[in-house]
Amino acid sequence: MGYKKIIAIIAIMYMVLSFNSAYAQSTIERIKKDVFVLASDSLMGRETGSEHIDKAANYIVTRFEDIGLKTTFQVINEKSKNLIKQKNIICVIEGNDSILKQEYILIGAHYDHLGFSVDEDNDTSIYNGADDNASGVAAILELAQLINRNKATIKRSVVLVAFDAEETGLNGSSYMAKNGFMYKGNKVEVSNIKLMMSLDMVGYLKKSKRLRVVGVGMLKDYWQYFSSLDLGKGYDVSFKQLDKNIIGGSDHDPFAQAGIASLYVSTGLVSPYHKPTDDAQLIDVKGIKIISNYIYGAIKNFANSEEILYSGKSSSKHKPLPINYWGMDLAFGSNQNYYTKGRMTGKTDFGLGIGLFRRHSFSNLFALKGGIKYYYLEAKRYETEVKYHTLSVPILAVFKTNTVQNTFDLSLALGGYYDYVFSSKSYSKSNYLDKHQYGIQFELEMRIMSIIFGWEARYGISNLLKNDPYGRTIQQTNLFKIGYVF
Repeated sequence: MGYKKIIAIIAIMYMVLSFNSAYAQSTIERIKKDVFVLASDSLMGRETGSEHIDKAANYIVTRFEDIGLKTTFQVINEKSKNLIKQKNIICVIEGNDSILKQEYILIGAHYDHLGFSVDEDNDTSIYNGADDNASGVAAILELAQLINRNKATIKRSVVLVAFDAEETGLNGSSYMAKNGFMYKGNKVEVSNIKLMMSLDMVGYLKKSKRLRVVGVGMLKDYWQYFSSLDLGKGYDVSFKQLDKNIIGGSDHDPFAQAGIASLYVSTGLVSPYHKPTDDAQLIDVKGIKIISNYIYGAIKNFANSEEILYSGKSSSKHKPLPINYWGMDLAFGSNQNYYTKGRMTGKTDFGLGIGLFRRHSFSNLFALKGGIKYYYLEAKRYETEVKYHTLSVPILAVFKTNTVQNTFDLSLALGGYYDYVFSSKSYSKSNYLDKHQYGIQFELEMRIMSIIFGWEARYGISNLLKNDPYGRTIQQTNLFKIGYVF
């Protein structure tokens, strides 16, 4: 080989290496810019419905356009009188297979955050949300770059969505999971979405050392899509079958509840979550690039497979909870007997209850609740200490509010109860109390998915004693309770 050919080969290799290095550098700089712009103080925490999130939306649209892609807005609160409406940003990269392009893979990341607060000293704290979730938006913008560059190799269509109003109750993703979206003037039904991925808080790979992919159990043979992929030396990918975390959620939840195989992708809760210190300079930009490449590989596998099959499996948090339901609860706290005459009164003692209940809703605001409950109650009285067992039947009017997907419920209940005291004992006597009791009952409850936390207060009206030598005596019980909805 002549020296001229050797020089030419070396020159070509140098140019190739220089191009790859320049491309890698431009990718890092691009991701870094996206994170720093979206998490900048000038956007004041990107609170949904504010003028600041409108600026963030315009930036995201401009970035998609720079890539060569068109976007559309999906307004999620048409009835709002606000000048700035909540809106999802949708970008579709159409597949090249005449049949499979009618099926969609949806990749989403929410672009809203918590806004800012002002304290008593007029000092402003901005919740910039760099990890939550400027990092996820930067990742889907990088995915848009990769997919669009190689769209000729993609059979299924890919939808990239920047969701609004995640922090206020998954409003943006809930709206799309219920209504689908428009593309080229036609409505795309939710049933045409074969897979959903939510990228939420992906900015701490270097610290966490792992990428979490949650919900793979909703797919049949999920491993076929990931087996050929590698995150890189020093990093692990942890796969979790189903998302069973009842505290919090992300934009995959409404789609999972709609029966769509849905994955939650994150580097975990290692950043300053929901704190003003979640800033751009702490984000692992190189890690976002690594994650974007990994997810791009998975998207190619999903987009080009013969079929994407939903396993039919779903965690309990993703199974729709009916508005009418049965449940059970366990309550514990204090019980006390009060004398209505004189200044003397009993001292507080222990109370415990366990029972079944049924709640029937007549509207989003009103329901009736009934059931049967066993109570074991103790009371330290002036003349003795009494322990008694009762069966209670409460009838309560419930005033409530709940989310669109019925994943959260806050209620206040008021009504009456009847107690049958089937056993009571003091130090010297049995059947110490009157067997028939009635009173007023209050309840304050918060339900998250199928778990209920609450407070229960019972105030007797009838006289506890068969005879009343010490004056009329009534019962007062205060219990904390935890329950489960079937």
